[in-house]
Amino acid sequence: MFAVCEGERLVGIGDIAYQLKITRQAVDYWTRKDPNFPRPLQVINAAGDGNSRGTRVWCKRDVDAWIVEHYRRRKQ
Repeated sequence: MFAVCEGERLVGIGDIAYQLKITRQAVDYWTRKDPNFPRPLQVINAAGDGNSRGTRVWCKRDVDAWIVEHYRRRKQ
């Protein structure tokens, strides 16, 4: 079990993608390959059979800090 401070917002890959207006695949790639991306707070809904990786969630403030420090949007 983990503790979250009252009022702490949690986000998943879909939330981050929506915020940045990019694909979930791009966000998933960063979460796995960028060593500066925050570690997930928890993995939820993971099946015990090893076939499901579950849903990773992060503290929104940690992700927002990464966005400010590391995210560079490609020019379109």
